[in-house]
Amino acid sequence: MKAAAIAAAAIAAALLLVELSLRVAGYSAPHWHQLDAQLGWSGRPHKRGIQAHEGGQTHVRMNNAGFRDRDRFVDKLEGVYRIAVLGDEVSEALQVEVTQTWWWRLPPLLHSCSRHLRVEVLNFAVSGYGTGQELVTLETKAMRYQPDLVILQFSNANDVADNSFALSPQKLRPFYRVDSRGQPRISESFASSPAFERHMQTRYRLGEELADHLRAFQLARQLVDVAFIGEAHADRDITILGEPRNELWREAWHVTEALLARMNEYAGRNGARLMVVSAPHPLQAVGAMAYPDQRLAQFGERSHLPFVPLAGVLRPELYLRGGEWSVEAHRAAAEALAPRICALF
Repeated sequence: MKAAAIAAAAIAAALLLVELSLRVAGYSAPHWHQLDAQLGWSGRPHKRGIQAHEGGQTHVRMNNAGFRDRDRFVDKLEGVYRIAVLGDEVSEALQVEVTQTWWWRLPPLLHSCSRHLRVEVLNFAVSGYGTGQELVTLETKAMRYQPDLVILQFSNANDVADNSFALSPQKLRPFYRVDSRGQPRISESFASSPAFERHMQTRYRLGEELADHLRAFQLARQLVDVAFIGEAHADRDITILGEPRNELWREAWHVTEALLARMNEYAGRNGARLMVVSAPHPLQAVGAMAYPDQRLAQFGERSHLPFVPLAGVLRPELYLRGGEWSVEAHRAAAEALAPRICALF
């Protein structure tokens, strides 16, 4: 009994030493996202710290609105051309420094074609989001900032599946269905599901707050995440780059196009243009227009919607092992997009 007490005290002392050392070193790695009854999850305002990944670590700061960006004012100054970015983990880009993201790089690249305007690019991307969540973000948050252009970053690897309740592995989010008139109708039933309500309970929320203040726990969690990056992405499904294989996939594409049409109409009604940019699947052949690119291009032509596929500039070696973009991939994407955006001024 005495030996067990001594061992327990030694372990506690070691953990305390680790905790104090991490605090002295300034280490902090809180959860970047929180449960959200409207969106499923959203960014946590004002959180900052370290994100560990296979290439090392990056500094992350969430702004006053809960997005990975600097603080922004809702009011737009005269002479400013605002671009709002919607997207998922590709654009939230926790694996690179914020100044290395494709959207942060755009303003200086656009200077040559916008000398009479000051370009601001505001990021509203959140890891894991599908097109439905991006539509909700546009309507409830991004449009308040009066953008002139909305860029929707579309992921060929998972966005169509994420727009289908049957196909998406993450069910705790809003989903849309298309009604008899072809209009997307939202279902927010996830917010009343037992799983969501369970995680909204006080004991879970207190546990998250406690984890936010234990640096040793945060370090252990991130080390585990890094260790399983390769395993988590080892079974990437490239069959999604082909035509819909069954009725579920056909319906998912039907919903996706309805969501894009709604976003295009909503942006236009509020004085903005919409541009869709497709991020290729990590295993997609360089320059190959996969089925998602072809279908989005055709939709863009019918809807007079600018569409830019990035399959021609993002080579497989520019991806990190987890499927995220490297610094070089962000640079290549920004350089490819700049002239297409200039054509819209």
